[in-house]
Amino acid sequence: MISWRFRLLLCSLFILIAAAAFAQPYSAYLVRSGGHGYVEVPHSSDFNFTTGFTFEAWVSGSDGGACSGIAGKNYTQAWWIGVCGTTFRSYIKGTSSLFDGGKVPANEFVHIAVTYDGAVRKHYVDGELVASRAETGPMTTSTSPLRLNSDAAYAFSYATTLDEARIWNVARTQAQLRDGINKTINAPEPGLVAVYHLDGSAVDSIAGHSGTTNGTAAYLTAPVALTCGSTTSSALCLTSSRFQVTSKWWLVGTDTRGNGTVVPGSSSGSGLFWFFGADNWELLVKVLDGCGVNSRKWVFSAGTTDQHYSLIVTDVRSGVTKRYFNYSGQAAPAITDTDAFATCP
Repeated sequence: MISWRFRLLLCSLFILIAAAAFAQPYSAYLVRSGGHGYVEVPHSSDFNFTTGFTFEAWVSGSDGGACSGIAGKNYTQAWWIGVCGTTFRSYIKGTSSLFDGGKVPANEFVHIAVTYDGAVRKHYVDGELVASRAETGPMTTSTSPLRLNSDAAYAFSYATTLDEARIWNVARTQAQLRDGINKTINAPEPGLVAVYHLDGSAVDSIAGHSGTTNGTAAYLTAPVALTCGSTTSSALCLTSSRFQVTSKWWLVGTDTRGNGTVVPGSSSGSGLFWFFGADNWELLVKVLDGCGVNSRKWVFSAGTTDQHYSLIVTDVRSGVTKRYFNYSGQAAPAITDTDAFATCP
């Protein structure tokens, strides 16, 4: 039971929601069970860029050690983004512009981005800069269709899960990527060319660049269960076992990643994680019932670390998932997300 004093305090925190606390409802997405599955968007000169470009998306996949695409507009002529094994690869000026830089972990849902501003090409994973290369000159163009999870000149799909693909005709900064990584965009913004939520269709949510779904691609809502069962060594089950909470850490600059470990003794509504040692607790999280205040379930968290981590909270009944980040070298901010889940009662 939340006391009236506590409710008053929490209401006063509404305006203090940290930037890292915004989260995207990943409740539906494009999936590929095998083979070649992709979205194709008819050619438009809007997808031909010169010295301003950003592609970003959430992706999970594996290509068995070969190379396969996340998005492209004919890699032999224009631009392409994909993964070779776990190596992050891009082209922006046809075949001669190959750039390998950074790693994309296999079968793990991460945010990737490629930017180019006419002077530097950059690769990002989960908001962290993993590679950059100085280069000059405009990007080259193509009349081929745009494909998500494929390419007209190289028909191999990387993603088994693809979501929230965005294309810009400007080079987004790291701060801008981080600010938008977990926000839904449903209205035009400066430089934004197309947004694909992939929530059951290939519709462009801000312009007219809708596509068609092809091959083995389909759409899936996250699995729904009555409860998440019970707390395990890597997952908390909170608030009447409706919410499953996990965490992941990454030593940026290395390939070292891991899952947060639950500290024994969690309550029905809160718990702790450690990353590197059982006696070194890193992250406190709680899921609160704010239905009587604003018809929402709330997520609060506090960290005692400057390591990169993600906190993943899933409402197992609705399938809606929220992700919260701390970035490498930054003291973890307090998360006070009083708008987290519209799942009352």
